[in-house]
Amino acid sequence: MSYDYRAHFGEITLTQDLMSRPDERRWRLTAPPAAGEHHDIVLYLGCNVLRTSHMVRTVTAIFDLLGLDYVAVGGPTYCCGIVHHRQGDTQAARGMNQSTVRLFERFSPREIVMWCPSCIYFYDEVQQLKMPFPFLQTAEFLVDQLPRLVFTREVRQRVGLHYHVQNESRRREGAAGRRLLEAVPGLTFVPVEPEPRFGRLCTADVQKQLGLDVWNDLMLDEIARAHAGGADTLATIYHGCQRLICGFEAQAPLAVEHYLSVFARGLGIEFEDTYKRWMLSGDPEAIMADAAPCMEANGVESTAARAFVERTFVPLPGSSPARDGAVPS
Repeated sequence: MSYDYRAHFGEITLTQDLMSRPDERRWRLTAPPAAGEHHDIVLYLGCNVLRTSHMVRTVTAIFDLLGLDYVAVGGPTYCCGIVHHRQGDTQAARGMNQSTVRLFERFSPREIVMWCPSCIYFYDEVQQLKMPFPFLQTAEFLVDQLPRLVFTREVRQRVGLHYHVQNESRRREGAAGRRLLEAVPGLTFVPVEPEPRFGRLCTADVQKQLGLDVWNDLMLDEIARAHAGGADTLATIYHGCQRLICGFEAQAPLAVEHYLSVFARGLGIEFEDTYKRWMLSGDPEAIMADAAPCMEANGVESTAARAFVERTFVPLPGSSPARDGAVPS
């Protein structure tokens, strides 16, 4: 049986539509005109971060604060092709990533800022596709922008960072995340030794390779080590990490937040992690009531929404806190 790409990408769009209204979005899901629209920077989001749209609202708010000439793009129209590649549809995958690069070219940008580690991995390490423009990962880009940013509040948190060390790119991105956190006034950074067995990033594939019980134990150990070091917050480096780890907050002695949410707090920027709140709630009636304004604004059909909510956020008896594990990064 062939993979259901429509269902895969449809669920991404549905999650976005349950958590954000169109008037709240500073990102584009559609292709640009063939000519006539220029931006200095393309902020390339990828697809799966739309499941945690508070992160997109956070990074675009920082870009707005910097006064950058940018366009944020993502979703299936701009797919890198890694989902197809994983299913063995290599020709389709190559066609998709080449098409996305051509869409970038329509903006005639000076550079590309990439959010998604899977997109970076696929373009850079699998396809080894030479980009027509320079690109940086988002945390690395923001480190370069630090001299232009003015913090407006102290953040009294003791923060450990969950990051990955599989290769030089992942280590570099983790170091950039740490540099951003260390720049926040009032914040105390707590070093936490990374777990190499977590691989390139937190994904369902890594959970399967290790076994879910082993993965859970490794995660609980990292949380315990962060807490023992004095952390009251574990900051996650990637959106996929945050989705898989946030449910542990229910039994952990610390908060689990995306690193950019913590960083942006020092700039006076704050958007609630709705995904985490729903994961911790597990109450389908409360979640549906909470989602109602967004559902109405986006024309979401309630039956499909309820089925998704119950599948994603309502725990099964004896299930793992990382019950979003069936979702790729």
